[in-house]
Amino acid sequence: MKAPKYRNKFEAQAAEVLGDLCGYETKKIPYTVHRNYIPDFVGMKGRFEILIEAKGFFRVGDVQKYKAIRDSLPKKKQLVFLLYNPNKKIRKGSKMNMAEWCDKEGLKWYTLENIIDAFNN
Repeated sequence: MKAPKYRNKFEAQAAEVLGDLCGYETKKIPYTVHRNYIPDFVGMKGRFEILIEAKGFFRVGDVQKYKAIRDSLPKKKQLVFLLYNPNKKIRKGSKMNMAEWCDKEGLKWYTLENIIDAFNN
């Protein structure tokens, strides 16, 4: 069996001391970071709450943040995006634009021209 490659000298030293007592990086443990999210706009569609995030661009870390928010919402709340320019790339050099990212992640998106549809459909 091939010896594991350690990330640094300290981990290699720790592995030497621990010997057969422990395996190195043998498990992945999911974790949650608890934060608070304040949507730009909140409206009601029947008994459902619509959380609207108005975006002109994505900052570093936004895509991960919005996926985590989407995944943590109860069933009666929906995150939707109001995009200033749906064709704007999600980051410099990216092939994917903001609308394509929303579609890929299963998030509804609108523009100023059709945001009212979020409450009618």
